[in-house]
Amino acid sequence: MSLTNPLIIRFIILFVLMICTYYPIMAELLNVWLGDSNNSHGLLVPLMSGYCVYLKRENIKRYLADIHNLRSRFWSTYCGLIVFVVSLFIYVLFLIGHMAFVTRLMFVCSLISLVWYYFGLRLLRILFFPLFFLFFMIPVPVSFVNHITLPMKTFATNISVPLIKAYGVPLVQEGNIIHLTTCTLEVAEACSGIRSMTSMLMLAFFFAYMIKGKFYKKVILVLLSPVIAVLVNVLRITGTGILANIYGETVARGYVHDISGYLVFIFGFGALSLSFKLLNREQAYDEAE
Repeated sequence: MSLTNPLIIRFIILFVLMICTYYPIMAELLNVWLGDSNNSHGLLVPLMSGYCVYLKRENIKRYLADIHNLRSRFWSTYCGLIVFVVSLFIYVLFLIGHMAFVTRLMFVCSLISLVWYYFGLRLLRILFFPLFFLFFMIPVPVSFVNHITLPMKTFATNISVPLIKAYGVPLVQEGNIIHLTTCTLEVAEACSGIRSMTSMLMLAFFFAYMIKGKFYKKVILVLLSPVIAVLVNVLRITGTGILANIYGETVARGYVHDISGYLVFIFGFGALSLSFKLLNREQAYDEAE
């Protein structure tokens, strides 16, 4: 692959122009990643996507080396151009309407359609996962988060309360509020598990892509991610309740609360990594047989 190839040069020029066009939302998106802990995983998504592209580098080189012979066969590439133009139109329309979620989606759609137009469906298939993985960098709409936060908080609280009682801690549950003898704890939005859910799901898809083997193993890993997210969240609430009964509400406030959030995420990441290794090891045994 040579950067002096006219096709590559035209693609780079149009890609830079596309970045300039989407700059208003890209700067805002970066602020969301840096300022909102619920969406901080978005910073990792482009890097992880780039790594997946790197893994496909040999396939990409072989494909682009024969680009002149293949270009005439790209009868469907103009469909990519149509999608690109439509994506830009929708972007401008919803930018005027101040609908951030749709405008961010259109950035990924424009990038996918740009690759489609210049390099055809075959390269799009090669880069299918890295390109579509970029959708994980788009923050989930606040309206949707608000809709599922309450059920998740209630579910986590209803499971955690019996576990706290099993440890011998007297308490009274009132919705998402837990009354202990020493203090009162509220399972707030930050403890709903939505942060762990989105992060774990993103990591699960990445790990599933790395699994070399049968498709059902990838599905198992993806399905395990929300289960792990819920379990680590229940663990956090249960641990906080037990410690708050001993040391008071200070363990549920400030930096102690934040540290517990990081610790349970590390625990969840470890559980997901272990699941990935077990599924990959299973594949190694299958190949050895």
